[in-house]
Amino acid sequence: MTIYSYFINEDDEIRSLENADYYFHYFLTKNERYNDRRRFAYNEAIGNVIHSRLDAESLASLRLPVGTKPIDPYVPIRISPDLPERSRVVLIVGEDNQQFGVLAHRVLGGKGGITKGSILNLVQALKKQPSSSTDPTPPGIIIANPSELWWWPEGKRGLTPVDRHYIPMTSAVHLGRAYDKARNGIPKNITTAEHVKCVFEEVVDKLVGKDAKLDIIAVGNSAEEVEKYLNDDEVWKKFGTMMGAMVVLGGFYHSDEFKCEGFKQFMQERARAYAIHHTPLDNPIAGSFGNPGALGFTSFGCPAFSAGEANMTELMLIETHHSVLNWLENVALLGEAYRNEDVQIYGDDDGVIPEEVLQAWGEKDVEETEKHMKGTEKDMEETEAEIKKDELHALEDGKSGHDSTPKKEVAVSKESSPGSSQDSRVAAAEKEDEENVVLKVKDLKVTVEDGE
Repeated sequence: MTIYSYFINEDDEIRSLENADYYFHYFLTKNERYNDRRRFAYNEAIGNVIHSRLDAESLASLRLPVGTKPIDPYVPIRISPDLPERSRVVLIVGEDNQQFGVLAHRVLGGKGGITKGSILNLVQALKKQPSSSTDPTPPGIIIANPSELWWWPEGKRGLTPVDRHYIPMTSAVHLGRAYDKARNGIPKNITTAEHVKCVFEEVVDKLVGKDAKLDIIAVGNSAEEVEKYLNDDEVWKKFGTMMGAMVVLGGFYHSDEFKCEGFKQFMQERARAYAIHHTPLDNPIAGSFGNPGALGFTSFGCPAFSAGEANMTELMLIETHHSVLNWLENVALLGEAYRNEDVQIYGDDDGVIPEEVLQAWGEKDVEETEKHMKGTEKDMEETEAEIKKDELHALEDGKSGHDSTPKKEVAVSKESSPGSSQDSRVAAAEKEDEENVVLKVKDLKVTVEDGE
């Protein structure tokens, strides 16, 4: 059996021991099962590295449900050991399909490295922040684990929805293992929703100080489950006074679902969302009442901003983490006085804005928006009239035998005659473009071979 070894270089990137220019290569054979088993072992090694570094950051491991023995089904989370003494605590709830501590394997196992592609980047940054204007000590940290909820009896640990398919089976041709709730379920943590509830009721409620402020960073489907849990009058009565701020990344929980007035007000005043958008990082794309003219979902119930270059959910926190943490620090320093700025955006295009949204924006904004819309409609009518006029002239020229295409005249003009210096420059530019295209294809091929 061939053993493939990897090491961590000085840039914190995982490289092949046989050839340091290569990252992990998944497509090693034509046998998909073999490749998956290799990837499983590789992910286990990465998990060990992340856990050892979290140990070095003094984050203790806690088994949920609290008090569970190591031999019984449990899900591990990480917390600051002196959690009850912290005046501010940050709860991080990652995606429900990622290995614990991993934000994106494509960054962790490729260009960027382990710290950048994992939760370690946020942990290290948070330890440099003050808790408030009166408390210079760093905030406490809780790292939830909404993904490793499939208990693996033989391995004595939980697995992600993906990794559960890569564990040893009776033979290489078996399709997998059926889920057995009694065998593979973890009490109080069967689903992501149950895990969120367990974290709040067994960790936040019992281990966080009653006067402490709780900030939440939630990603993807997990963010929706956190919002669903807090969107309840009884839950909000219990935890609402603790809530400091909240950041939602890639969630799609519609503000129309808000039934708890306290939670609704909190989202408007002390929360923000990030969404995948074509504009630069931190560009505002919607206010608290959404943006019907924007391209994509904007009904977060809080101001929404662009996630910059992130083009998928798993990259959002990596791309925005500086902005997210800076904003949380700003909210913490201002304390109870903080309120979100009034973000009013009318859309990426000229879509129709519902009357109820316009009323929420105010009478002045309604008048300005209607004026803008009327002006836009007038411009469109004038443009359509000009196009029809041009088409009519073209039709008349065709009937009279005239050619009204000035581009052809330019194409045969004296300046573009064969053998001119302009032709030489054009030919040279085209040759350069071809070389660039070949180079790009070559780089892409190398990237694929590297396993990214």
